[in-house]
Parts: sequence; structure tokens; C-alpha cells
Amino acid sequence: MHTQLKLVSAALAALIAAAAVVACQSDSTSPRSTTYVAQLNGANEVPSLAVGATGTATFTLTGRTISYVVTVNGLSGPAVASHIHFGAAGTNGNIAYPFTAAAVASGQVASGTIDLNQPISNGTTSISGDSLLTLFNNGLVYTNVHTGTNQAGEIRGQILRVQSSNTY
Repeated sequence: MHTQLKLVSAALAALIAAAAVVACQSDSTSPRSTTYVAQLNGANEVPSLAVGATGTATFTLTGRTISYVVTVNGLSGPAVASHIHFGAAGTNGNIAYPFTAAAVASGQVASGTIDLNQPISNGTTSISGDSLLTLFNNGLVYTNVHTGTNQAGEIRGQILRVQSSNTY
């Protein structure tokens, strides 16, 4: 009986130790990932446009880096520019961060990373990475894609936070 009690105690101690190891693997020191998405269409442009083009801009914050991918489908012609702009939904704003746009009517327009440890510049003015992150978290920036036909912007979408996690 005494031997059985020792075995049960040892098994219980091993189980507790294993649970502690698993818990520590997903603690708050793990990299945090937050996803933001902009659904792009002509109706979101100001003024709105009746175009069939659509797109998605996905932004993933990990640590102090935002990675992004902008894809489009059915633009009126090749993309000539794409940016992150300052502005709430329904308002136009200045460029916050320019992307290097690929000249495609469908497919990937832009991808890359933004280092939030560096000033965020549009070529003439800049803001801090923390300021850009605050704008992202409050839905006060948008992405749009410009074409030769619609030089002020053909499709647009507000950048909105959709997911946050401590694991990948």
C-alpha cells in the first residue's frame, strides 16, 4: 500500500511538471501577432466609384514589424500606385506610407515590411512607428490602389484590426 502511494505521488508530480512546461511554452513572452485587413472596392473610394474591381490588403504585426500584402482583382488597368493613407472611413487623407506598386490589374500589387522602430515617411513628412500603430488600432488609416483610369484611387478599404494572438 505504501509503495502504491509513492507511485501515485510520483506520477502526479510528473503530470504537474509536464503541465508547467506546456504552460510556459505559451506564456506572454511568446511573440504576439496581430492581423489587420482592408477589403478594397470602389464603393469605399471618396467619392465612390462603380467599378467591379476588388482587393484585399493584409497587415500582420509581429513585434515591431508590420508585414503587408496587397492583392487585387479586375482593375480597369495596371496599378500605378498604392499607399496607406491617413483618414477615417468616408474621408480622404494624405499618404502615410507609399508601397512600391506592381503594374498588375489582377494579382499581388505590393508586399513588404514596415519597421516601427524607424520613422514612417511618405517622402515629405514622417510620423513615429508608435503613431502609425495607434492609427491602425483605431481604424484611422486606409489603403487604396490607383490606376491610370482612376488616378485618385480605384479601390479603397479601411484598415481594421481583426485578430490578435500570442502564438502563430
